[in-house]
Amino acid sequence: MTNHTLSQTRAIARTDIKPTIARRFRNWIARRKVRQLQDYDDNILDDIGVTRDEVAWASQLPLSVNAAHELDKAAYRRRKEHQLMWL
Repeated sequence: MTNHTLSQTRAIARTDIKPTIARRFRNWIARRKVRQLQDYDDNILDDIGVTRDEVAWASQLPLSVNAAHELDKAAYRRRKEHQLMWL
């Protein structure tokens, strides 16, 4: 009985770790892509719809967060606030 419980605990622990590692790896890839945006010209960043400050902010986020998704959300919020200013 103890061996069965111990093996179940190990199996549960392994399945919990794999998604976490996979998510952090995907977030690391996303952060690398966001950091590449820092090399772009301000005009290109403007065409993409992000600012240099937003790119710098997103590239400093922890691996528990997807930097590309957060950059997209920040840019969306900024555009929405800008639209509301002109209403």
